[in-house]
Amino acid sequence: MKAHEVLAFWRQHALALSEEEGFRFGSPEIEVSGILVAWMATVEAIEAARAQGCNLLVVHEDILFPPEYTHTRPEPYLSGVVNTRRLQRLAQGEMAVIRAHGSLDRLCILDDFAAALGLPSPAVREGYYRVYDIAPTRVDALAEQIKARLALPSLRLVGDAARVVRRVGLPWGGLGLSYNAAFIEGLLRYRVDALIAGESDEYALWAARDADVPLIETAHAVSEEPGLRHFAEMLGAFVAPIPVVFHGMGRPWRLI
Repeated sequence: MKAHEVLAFWRQHALALSEEEGFRFGSPEIEVSGILVAWMATVEAIEAARAQGCNLLVVHEDILFPPEYTHTRPEPYLSGVVNTRRLQRLAQGEMAVIRAHGSLDRLCILDDFAAALGLPSPAVREGYYRVYDIAPTRVDALAEQIKARLALPSLRLVGDAARVVRRVGLPWGGLGLSYNAAFIEGLLRYRVDALIAGESDEYALWAARDADVPLIETAHAVSEEPGLRHFAEMLGAFVAPIPVVFHGMGRPWRLI
């Protein structure tokens, strides 16, 4: 199978690739020996692909630093330390990279995050908005449930840990960042009692405090990897017998 033939998976699922998606490195004509699915094409993920005989990466996020959405890429930025290390390793492995972002959010990532959290069917399902009505639960108890379900040793929490909540919204992935303030405001208009986020920043965390809505932060990749693992299984069935490997990344930091 040629690398470009893998895109038939998206056609099979009636998913259109946006301008930010598709081939981001390498030749679409390479013969695929194996596929590694990861959240981002970090040096670690690239080396894991090479070690497992995979020459095609399918990643969710931008392969370059800083990401395109920031609109702050310096000129020239390709020769920066981070991008040089990533691109050199991709070139040395004669690899290709497909980015699949919004298409996978729509396919499974958002709803698989909710499933991983053990949430019920959404009370609100509009576009990317998901709101869930849950049994009355204290915020600290909800946080403990999330830690257990996602196998996380810690979380970040803004707000009153003793508050009882009944309605939660999911700013998954990077939608809890201040860059996505419009999405956060949209969730608040559904009168949520708490937010369970992927990644957030201090602007957004202060906003949650001023809105008087507790926010529990898991991490960007952590919130999206249940869906990416699911996608890897679906892609593996589509391209069989070509091996498809899921590479979990988790969080890049730890508490000390």
